[in-house]
Amino acid sequence: MKNYNYIVVDDEFPSYLSVRHNFKKYPNYRCAAAFSDPLKALDFINNHEIELIFLDIDMPVMNGFQFLDALNKSIFVVLLTAYPDRFSVDAHQYYDKNLVFFTNKAQFSYYLPKIITRFEKMHDEKEIINKVYSISKNEIKTFPIMLNKKAIPLEEIIHILVVGHNIVLKMKNGEELIYRISFKELIEILPQHFLQISRNRIINFLHVTAFTNTTVCMGDEHFEIHLKYRNEVVAHLVAKREKLQTQP
Repeated sequence: MKNYNYIVVDDEFPSYLSVRHNFKKYPNYRCAAAFSDPLKALDFINNHEIELIFLDIDMPVMNGFQFLDALNKSIFVVLLTAYPDRFSVDAHQYYDKNLVFFTNKAQFSYYLPKIITRFEKMHDEKEIINKVYSISKNEIKTFPIMLNKKAIPLEEIIHILVVGHNIVLKMKNGEELIYRISFKELIEILPQHFLQISRNRIINFLHVTAFTNTTVCMGDEHFEIHLKYRNEVVAHLVAKREKLQTQP
């Protein structure tokens, strides 16, 4: 059984006591610290290894969303609030920043088993990704997460689309494989022949059949290259075309 360290960031002391009390059933989870001041919590995080943060949203000095924006470490977070209706829309925008769960404080004990299950699954997947990232990108031959214990060759992936909190791999054989992984983490671990062409799409440029300064064609599919990425994408595609033209 793995051990995990967590902290609580909440200006209301009873909320901290509630979290600690409910974790008595999970001895492998240790409360490393509790903070009513978010700035002190950020300083602590920079100097300690923790895996999980229980974070209040409505706090003075710095609210929970500002805290997440200031957080410069990749740490899983559970957002807690007494006002879920007020913060629901904003909270769900942070699922790409390691947000595990968003819940009403009054329902915390009810949702805790689900929170733990989701956190441990996301934590295990992240460990796999980190191991893969330690390898040279050019040595990566398969997608970092297996589906049904099956390795997915990178060369079989045509493009990748983010849909909600999931990514969809479009394969050469027409299959669409769905994974739950941060889009930001995905970009960091893919080798160089995968290029981001828009906010929610990555292409494998080895499968590009034609392109212009604004569009890429991959078989029968055509995708616009967002202005932000055009220079880099077109430069890569031009270099690929020139290399092919010089080959005997």
